[in-house]
Amino acid sequence: MIHRLLLVAAAFVLVHALVSADVLRGEEKGSYEYEEMVIKGVGFDKITGTPVVLLTDKKQGGDMLPIWIGLCEARAIELGISDSVAPRPMTYDLVAAIVRTLNAKVKRVLIVDLRDNVFYAQVEVSVGGKTQSIDARPSDALALALRMGAPVFVNKAVIKKSLLRKDPEKEREI
Repeated sequence: MIHRLLLVAAAFVLVHALVSADVLRGEEKGSYEYEEMVIKGVGFDKITGTPVVLLTDKKQGGDMLPIWIGLCEARAIELGISDSVAPRPMTYDLVAAIVRTLNAKVKRVLIVDLRDNVFYAQVEVSVGGKTQSIDARPSDALALALRMGAPVFVNKAVIKKSLLRKDPEKEREI
């Protein structure tokens, strides 16, 4: 009986230590820290011909975080940036209208991870005082954030992996 209790206690201590060290989550220490960023604009990667949405640090605005997106999503983000309205509601306009009709609020958009050159995002929605995180593609989340006036936050570990430093040569490429 004593051996079982010691084994359970040792297992508890080990799990607690691993979780504290973020080993079980596979995350680097501090990877849950976020930085607020703003959507600077949409451009095209001249090498691939693919649209790219560019995020910049809200405070400094110098370095850019590029996220490659699809053509339809690029158009939706451009419309959101310019506050233009499509002749008929786009999907993002419809989702925003549904959120408003349900008296819900998009609290913020989070770019949470970058794995195998794929970005992952979440939309935090508050309904009746309860907040839920919804998995989303970053392009969809950003298009919705523009329509809802929601802030955008990016995981600092993601920024570290993919940030473009202010470089006139690089800027000409995108």
